[in-house]
Amino acid sequence: MGLSGSLQVGKSGLLAHQTAIQVTGNNLANAATPGYKRRTVELAARPDHRIDRGNFVGTGVEIASVTRQVNEALEARLRSAITAENGSAATQDMLARIEAVQAELSDVDLSTRLGEYFNAWSQLSLNPQDVSLRTLVTQEADNLTNFIRDLRTSYGDLEKQSVDQLATSVKAADDVLARIEQVNQQITTAEAGRGDAAALRDQRDQLLGELAKSLNVSTVEQENGQVNVFVGSTPIVLNGDSRGLELRSEAQPDGSVVYQVVTTDDGTVVDTSQGDLGAQVAFRNGALQDAIDAIDQLAGQLIFQTNRLHSTAQGLDLRNSYTASNRAIDATAALDDAAAELDFVPQHGSFQLHVTSAATGIRSTSTISVDLDGIGGANTSLNDLAASISAVTGVTATVSTDGRLTIAGDTSDTLVSFSDDSSNVLASLGINSFFDGADAFDIAVNDTVLANPRLVAAAQEHLPGDNRAALAIAALADTPQDDLNGLSITDHWRRHVEDVSIELSRARDQREADTVIRENLQSQQAALSGVNADEEAINLIQQQTAYQASARFISVVDELMQTLISLV
Repeated sequence: MGLSGSLQVGKSGLLAHQTAIQVTGNNLANAATPGYKRRTVELAARPDHRIDRGNFVGTGVEIASVTRQVNEALEARLRSAITAENGSAATQDMLARIEAVQAELSDVDLSTRLGEYFNAWSQLSLNPQDVSLRTLVTQEADNLTNFIRDLRTSYGDLEKQSVDQLATSVKAADDVLARIEQVNQQITTAEAGRGDAAALRDQRDQLLGELAKSLNVSTVEQENGQVNVFVGSTPIVLNGDSRGLELRSEAQPDGSVVYQVVTTDDGTVVDTSQGDLGAQVAFRNGALQDAIDAIDQLAGQLIFQTNRLHSTAQGLDLRNSYTASNRAIDATAALDDAAAELDFVPQHGSFQLHVTSAATGIRSTSTISVDLDGIGGANTSLNDLAASISAVTGVTATVSTDGRLTIAGDTSDTLVSFSDDSSNVLASLGINSFFDGADAFDIAVNDTVLANPRLVAAAQEHLPGDNRAALAIAALADTPQDDLNGLSITDHWRRHVEDVSIELSRARDQREADTVIRENLQSQQAALSGVNADEEAINLIQQQTAYQASARFISVVDELMQTLISLV
């Protein structure tokens, strides 16, 4: 092979170790670069040269490969761990917002307000003719309704924030997909079917990690170096191109709105059961909606059950007229028909209508039937009810153009009252009601009662000093209600608060567990792909020594050539 061949051997050593030094230097330079994967140089002996029969000599060294240290299976597991941790963290954060809004650990909370309200009725039962205690009832009721409306408003604000945050998160995930598409194209161009554009692949891995915070993604690499990205079986990057993500809302029959994440190109629903996007969707459609339903159900039952008892009881003063606080949209439809659109639906039964002369104290009683059994003739409509009441001597009932029933004595001396309503039609229409409204949005104390506490109905059977209605309303605090799954009004709220607390505690525990898993996987990733400055320094010394040895070898060969030339 001669001296010229020896020079080539030395040259190969210089070039190989120069490249190795460059790779090591690049590792050290990127030791703190997020997402950087360590590169290693694989050296291999060049093919031997045959000098004669059966004898071969080496021809030097070459770079076999510059390898990016990455384990795709580990990367996939780490992305799944990131998804789980971000999902549990988002769940914890959002449940904590509900708990903060409810503020049940403070002295100013709904449980306290409910207790004060029912306690006021209990105090009134001890002395039902005390006007100051009646005033206390209306004040505590007003405080309670204001608190419920404020709490419902806070839920509404939280709802808007969650939807805005969800929309922002979907837009951010869509932007990441667009960047993955761009990097896919750059990798294809850079590699041209060969090699490993390591820096671009590091960048893509970073983007996939960012996307994993929102969605549980998996990847499949194509022959051209591009990756397809899937959520479950749904592709969101296909043939290297992003399919886009957007937020879609759908109104439900019960009036609620359900949110879904779909692909932009064809509207395919994307699985959002994991990640912070999944947590946000689940929060909006689940925990937050449950909280809204809980306060609305509580308010609805508080209104209806209180009014059911109050409407058939009497205050210190009887009244000449009543106007319903609730209206039937269609006065010709049966009262239990959906067309009437009553928030509280009456049932088949009847009630007692009492007409009292203020001058003589003489009282007459009539039974008003409410036919809602669906048997025989048509069921009772609001117009039918008005006609039945007007048939009673001394009383006239009218229906306004907006569907409100008014019952009034024919003269100012005529007083009207009610009892024994098995149909609940009085409470459904809001006749002689204590509360107005239908849910947490509009619950309020009836203005007439609020202005005149003497009208607070604490007595039954027109007995002065009777306290049975007050006792019955106070007992609602602990009376099971079918519409609340057999729970009382206060127990219904306590159960909801407990459920939120349990879910929040579970989310905290899950986040801690997910964090441990993610940290362990990141440690494994760092051990494989991370840059260890000490190891790289050792590599640098080894490569420097090898480079110097190659340079010394070339120097020796050069001296030999000079000697040979001088002999010629």
